[in-house]
Amino acid sequence: MKSKNPKGPIAKLILGLTGVLWLAGCYGPSALDLDYGNAVRNNLAQSVLDPAAGMKTTPATGLSPTAASNEKELYDKDFKGEEKKPPEMKVSY
Repeated sequence: MKSKNPKGPIAKLILGLTGVLWLAGCYGPSALDLDYGNAVRNNLAQSVLDPAAGMKTTPATGLSPTAASNEKELYDKDFKGEEKKPPEMKVSY
């Protein structure tokens, strides 16, 4: 026997989809959700070479003062650049 109510199958479909969506909301967190932010925290921790560097009273060692001065001059020279002359135009008749 056919259903006389044409809204019956549509109502069942809507009710079924609502139930599926409700169950999908109960689904647990994914692996990405559980690991959220750990990559950033790991990269920050690895970017610190020496966490106790601020507590040391000894000066940093490295280049000699003369070598450091020469490096600084080269560094500054790179930003100044050389003055470029405009190309000369030669006119021939």
